[in-house]
Amino acid sequence: MAWTSLEGKHFLDSSLVLPPHGHHHAPSDDDAHRSSALVDLMAFIADRRNATTARCAMRNGPELQVTLCVDAPLPRVSYFCVWCPGERPTELATEPCIVAAEADLVVFAAVRGNARHILNLDKTDVFIYQAAGGGGGASSIRRLGDLEPHFSAVYNIGLLRHSVAHPGGGDGEHGHYYIVTLHPGYTSSWEYVLYVFDSKTGSWSDRTVSLGPEHRHSQFNCSPSKVIVLGNGGLMAFVDLWRGIIVVDVLDRGVPPRFILLPRALRSRRILRMDAGIVRDQQQQQQQPDVINGGATSNVASRLRKVSMWSRMATWEEDDDWRRDHIFSVPDIIVDEDYALHLELLRPELQVDDATGRPTLRGLHITRPAISLNDDDKVYFMAKVDPWDKRGWVIAVDMRSKRLEDVGIFRAERVIGVDLSYTLCRISKYFSTSTGKSTTGHLKRQGQFCTEYPNKRQAGRTDDGTSMDVEDIDDNMDED
Repeated sequence: MAWTSLEGKHFLDSSLVLPPHGHHHAPSDDDAHRSSALVDLMAFIADRRNATTARCAMRNGPELQVTLCVDAPLPRVSYFCVWCPGERPTELATEPCIVAAEADLVVFAAVRGNARHILNLDKTDVFIYQAAGGGGGASSIRRLGDLEPHFSAVYNIGLLRHSVAHPGGGDGEHGHYYIVTLHPGYTSSWEYVLYVFDSKTGSWSDRTVSLGPEHRHSQFNCSPSKVIVLGNGGLMAFVDLWRGIIVVDVLDRGVPPRFILLPRALRSRRILRMDAGIVRDQQQQQQQPDVINGGATSNVASRLRKVSMWSRMATWEEDDDWRRDHIFSVPDIIVDEDYALHLELLRPELQVDDATGRPTLRGLHITRPAISLNDDDKVYFMAKVDPWDKRGWVIAVDMRSKRLEDVGIFRAERVIGVDLSYTLCRISKYFSTSTGKSTTGHLKRQGQFCTEYPNKRQAGRTDDGTSMDVEDIDDNMDED
């Protein structure tokens, strides 16, 4: 359907122009290359179709088409495209956004209408997309019904596959999953309401979750904003990135809820002078049985100084405490021109160390750490010359050797400063590397891109608005 005017739209022009593929070599079919993916949290608005495409009706409105465009290997960034077939793009009030991802499942929110509806939960549709997997079927998407009271806001949402909650449960359960949210209770700070949606019955259940007596005091406060699955059996962790982790047996099979404090170094107030969501939003936990991995923090909102990764067993024993597995200084990441892949994408912006003659990442704004899900000691960062640039890169760093490993382009026109912009998930594992790339739809508008950024800017530009003493972060990150 042709359309000539975008009057009344409330999304960015750049959301109509897809990123280019192909600035890396052709991806491998090796599982290590496609077992996880970085996915842009904000969908593009385009009529893109391939083997991942699924459709579902919006509330009292048009059909919504969803397509995943897989770009592998990491650190390339994959993305979703959404479209309303037969309708104008302005049917959407803003770009649909991913709010949760786990295994072959992705939950995202879409708003139809105009700008005043964007923050209105009554006007928001929440969809769950499920990849086809290896069974030969098609990917699917369904719209959840009424969001209240199960969603007090579109965040703090967890996903649990039935096969994980019930190991060895037999065949035929590929499409069975649970959506889980945890909200503060109405009477005390140590009580919460757990809501669970069962995809098989299409219904919600709820129950009150109360922490142990040691937390039942007026000073206790925990406001989770992230959810992860802990191994097999139905345990889920609701993470407050300031304070600690509430572990809940989602299916209520006799395991009492517990609270695990974060390491003292990550709970210190004096290392941060901004909202915790800015700096710590990517303190991620790897989904290995009984293990919680964490960690990154910074001394300013737009630039990391030190990064640490912490882990502990997900048990209740007093001697099972956090241990720091890695710590390194971000400006001291080794940039070896003979080792780092695709360094040419970033080289024009790199300063040269006078002592070694080697390029260095100093002067770049390095933010948004995402710990690899492949147990390979990698962490991914966003890099910018200036935090407000419309161009960026995703870099892969080996935490053990402290070396830059790879560089990928990230289009940052839609990112406000260093706001959270991508998530690391396993959705690509459920498609072949060609599935998300062989498109059959056509774009209404298509941009032309080069594989390297033009208009070189002066390297070393820094943020004059920083206000944090580096010694504060150094002192705290060195604590055990």
